[in-house]
Amino acid sequence: MKIDKGKAFIRTGDKADRFGIVLLGSLSVVQYDAEGRRTIVKNIPESGLVGAAQALAGVQSFAFDVEADEPAEVLVMHTARILAPCENACRFHARLIRNLMSSFAAKTLELNRKIDILSRRTTAEKLLTYLRGVAAEQGTREFDIPFDRQQLADFLCVERSALSAEISRLARAGSFDCHKNHFKLT
Repeated sequence: MKIDKGKAFIRTGDKADRFGIVLLGSLSVVQYDAEGRRTIVKNIPESGLVGAAQALAGVQSFAFDVEADEPAEVLVMHTARILAPCENACRFHARLIRNLMSSFAAKTLELNRKIDILSRRTTAEKLLTYLRGVAAEQGTREFDIPFDRQQLADFLCVERSALSAEISRLARAGSFDCHKNHFKLT
């Protein structure tokens, strides 16, 4: 399924009878509060799963939106076909189930990391915790993040203007160098 930038793969309230594997591009899991403020729950890069936990857990409908950050392509998997073992008990089905379990374990670790970030009290602490995590994950102190400033603010659950001020302050203080979404921790 091809999805244009800004368009949805999943909308809140959609029946949770399918999930996807991102083949091309990236998507974001987003939630909107009563005032329409957007929070990015998670960024899903190429080869990532989207909606699988809810669809496979038997949840009736999705409680979030999934939107394309750029033109994307998603392989749609229908839950009923995944949960019903094939008549031949083929090794491909078993491998798919193993891969899904591995992916769920990775998602659990990722959500634990997000809880760690959001539990920080200040915007600076949230930002530095996030950036240090990306550096550790990529094994380098110089890296690109998958967010623009607004998306990063949404991910960290802070106001964009406050985030921009903290980025400027921390860069002046020598915590890192940055240009747009490229950071170098010092």
